[in-house]
Amino acid sequence: RRLGADLGFSVDAVAPVGDGGKISSSAIRDAIGAGAMDKAAALLGRSWAIEGIVQRGFARGRGFGFATANVALGDHARPRLGIYAVRVRIDGVTHEGVASVGINPTVGVLPEPLLEAHIFDFDEELYGKTIEVELIAFLRDEAKFETAELMARQIAEDAVAARDLLKGL
Repeated sequence: RRLGADLGFSVDAVAPVGDGGKISSSAIRDAIGAGAMDKAAALLGRSWAIEGIVQRGFARGRGFGFATANVALGDHARPRLGIYAVRVRIDGVTHEGVASVGINPTVGVLPEPLLEAHIFDFDEELYGKTIEVELIAFLRDEAKFETAELMARQIAEDAVAARDLLKGL
């Protein structure tokens, strides 16, 4: 505050975040990599998110009744591969959903992990739009299913679990 007054800028003290321990980028990356999104959020003071441009995929999710907005992970920290309850911000409006971060082992392995977000009760064209996807909670690990039908059934269960979890937050 003294330096601020001397040099002409204001200083505001903020309450500490996290558990009072040291906050480091390594600890945040470790939490994200472990799928501990609550810990990452506590360290960051907000939910961790990926922002990117929605790209075209194979439209397989649409065939299962779960269209997705696909976003490349790019240079972002790599979250644990699996399924997450998410919030998706589109043009300043927040929507809830469920997302997969993975390589799609059931329908064809991708060369790089991809974020595929299914937005609940949403049916608008998003290709080429920039969206932000907050990973709120890890639900389960990515899995390979014996059939597409079994995968579709699991996706439906994941969607119910994500809706229930997000309802309570």
